[in-house]
Order: sequence, then structure tokens, then C-alpha cells
Amino acid sequence: MNNIFLALLNKAYVFLKFRPRTKKEVRNYLLKKIKTNNFSSSDVEKVIKRLEEENLIDDQKFLSWFVEQSFQNKPKSLFLLKKELIRLGVEESLVENFFLEHSFDERELAFKALLAKWKHFKNLPKEKIFVRAINFLRGRGFSFEVSKKVFDKINQR
Repeated sequence: MNNIFLALLNKAYVFLKFRPRTKKEVRNYLLKKIKTNNFSSSDVEKVIKRLEEENLIDDQKFLSWFVEQSFQNKPKSLFLLKKELIRLGVEESLVENFFLEHSFDERELAFKALLAKWKHFKNLPKEKIFVRAINFLRGRGFSFEVSKKVFDKINQR
């Protein structure tokens, strides 16, 4: 193994240390590194292959992790989640298959998101609460219909 390969591999390990990454994210990161160092794009591909062999990059596992993290920390609509995954480099077919195999309730996700934010709205005038709550949920990608139903449910509590 040559020193150039090892240096690039170490950069990839550091990049992967903070959170799982897609193959595209790792490739883009390493390609930026080769511009400022003496690496080549073939070195990048060798590192990608090695990381896949070591199961350190796996877009299917990343997809599951990302969805789980999103639902736990910052729930958003399935539409927005799919767009983010594709932007991060997960193949559209993998994303579509994942969401066909796993069902998620958009209202439940919107409810969880709004409930976490509700304390910020409760002291506002009623008309402002509605506008802020709906805008918050719309910003997370939920439809007006889902947002309104969730708002009504939380507001009646």
C-alpha cells in the first residue's frame, strides 16, 4: 500500500468519524482533497472501494440511519426526507423502495414536530399561534391539510 492511498484513507476515516456518510458525500469530500494534495481520482475510487469492503459506507444502512435520526430529532415530511436523501447521494430507487417497504404516518410525524415546538407558541395571540404553527409545519414539508389537522388536534388539548 502506498503512502498516498493511506493518507487519503485516513482523511476518509476522519470524515466518517462524526456520522455515517453516503458514497457520494465521501467521494465529493475526497475529490476536494485531491485538488490541494498529490492525490488522483483513481486513488479516491480505491479508497471508496476499501471503505465499502470495510462496511464503513453503505447507502442502504445510511438511509435507515438518516430516517431514524430525522424522526427522532427533527421530524419532517416524507417528501422532504426523500429529497434530502437524494441530494445526499442515495439512489432514488433505494429511497423509493425503502419507503414502499416501510410505512410512516405523516400526521404522527407532524404531530411530534409541532408538539416539540408548541411551548414557543402557547403565549401568543390565537391568530398568531395558527399562522406560526402552520408555517412551521409547512417549513418541514407537511401539506396544509396535514398541518391544519395536527394544529387542530394539539390546540384542542
